Amino acid sequence: MSASREKKSRQERGVDYVTPKALKEQEEARAARRATAIFAVCAVLVVAFIVFTLLNNSGVFKRSASAAVVNGETYSVSDAAYYYYNIRANALNDNEDLDSSVSLRDQAYTESEDYATWYDYAAEQTLDALNRVAKVTAAAKEAGYDGGDEVNETVSSTMDSLKSSASSNGYTVGGYIKAIFNGLVTRSGFEKTLRAAALSDAYLAYRSEASGYDEAELQAAYDADPEAYMMVRYNAAIYAASDYAVEAVEATEDTEAVEGSDGIDAAKEAAEDALARLKSGSETLKAIADETGANYSSTYAYYSESSDIAAWLFDDARKEGDSAVLDYTYYGISMGSMVVVYHGKSVADYHTVDVRHILVDDEETANDLLAQFQAGEQTEDAFAALATENSTDTGSAENGGLYEGVYKGQMVAPFEAWCFDESRQAGDTGIVATDYGYHVMYFVARSDYAYWQELAANKLANDWAESLSEDYDSELLDGMKYIDP
Repeated sequence: MSASREKKSRQERGVDYVTPKALKEQEEARAARRATAIFAVCAVLVVAFIVFTLLNNSGVFKRSASAAVVNGETYSVSDAAYYYYNIRANALNDNEDLDSSVSLRDQAYTESEDYATWYDYAAEQTLDALNRVAKVTAAAKEAGYDGGDEVNETVSSTMDSLKSSASSNGYTVGGYIKAIFNGLVTRSGFEKTLRAAALSDAYLAYRSEASGYDEAELQAAYDADPEAYMMVRYNAAIYAASDYAVEAVEATEDTEAVEGSDGIDAAKEAAEDALARLKSGSETLKAIADETGANYSSTYAYYSESSDIAAWLFDDARKEGDSAVLDYTYYGISMGSMVVVYHGKSVADYHTVDVRHILVDDEETANDLLAQFQAGEQTEDAFAALATENSTDTGSAENGGLYEGVYKGQMVAPFEAWCFDESRQAGDTGIVATDYGYHVMYFVARSDYAYWQELAANKLANDWAESLSEDYDSELLDGMKYIDP
């Protein structure tokens, strides 16, 4: 495994704590990790369009030129561009220092010493993607797996999304695709590569199901790395630097200049004061957080090698009630400080749940919607229709308010308390109030497998996918010069 892939693997297991304001981004990131998708083909194009400056495509591009060879099969510039520009878009979206108007070839890679430029990074990731998709799709076809409705739905929904975005931006679908991929990918080329990526994702997800492994295989995965299947319960109070930042004020005839600050030092001082109060033994962390305006949460973390908070939580020396002030980071960026209290480690042996919800602003609307549901057919499809029509949660409304595989620590506490009530049965409904608003709830199902078993199956599937490409000979070819010139 390359150093870059090891880094990616560690990042995928990260558990930085985030505030409720950032919950939606965290949920989407974690959902993508759990699904082990190679590419989020349904969403990344929108990101690509937003972050990638559209280049005119009036020149002659060498779409059919050879860009890579994988296991004896040659891939065109069009094939490689599909992955490269998705990777480029994600890099631009995640790194504020990158300039979308400049080729990655001319931007130094600063994340590590593995690559000289961001182009070198993106090109290697492109080859890795071509390699992996080729092998996984070959294995799928050998097993007689064609993805069926799942692949067709992915392709259809992606093309529908493209059609809508193209129309709103004054493009045809083909023109929009050419604009996104710098003229190197046509509509037919896009659909072909999309279908291959979707089949690869679907088959890997299929192999990630715990039902595909026997108990001995899952137990062996657990025994090989028990920490990876543990969870820690902890309380935290976040002191965000933004709450303590001071803007610089210019001097006037009547006032002196005031120096600004980013609030990092002040937030840390506030957190240290809170910890001192906590250790005095007379107050709870929640009471202190409420008084000082900090964001309090009681939640769970899962094992990670790269997260600072996880490193502290999973330290073998940790004992019940241990507390500390730690840096509060979001995707590696310092955002302030947090007081953390450790409350024990255990195997993640609970069962995840599938739920639907309708998020609204007020209790009266929530009660009206619940009454409307109860007066109707009272089926899951009926609830999904209500969610699509009424929910303000943009992350789930289009999918009928559905969240699948909800695990502890993913949602805010009141939401989870309802979901993980041991008496909960399929078809149960209710209303839950959170900082987001009021949630009309519908319980769909509880997983047949413990969460640690699902994690083990996920690990086995990823290990399988990694091993597939180890014996592949692959290299980039001269046609790559046409990509991101």
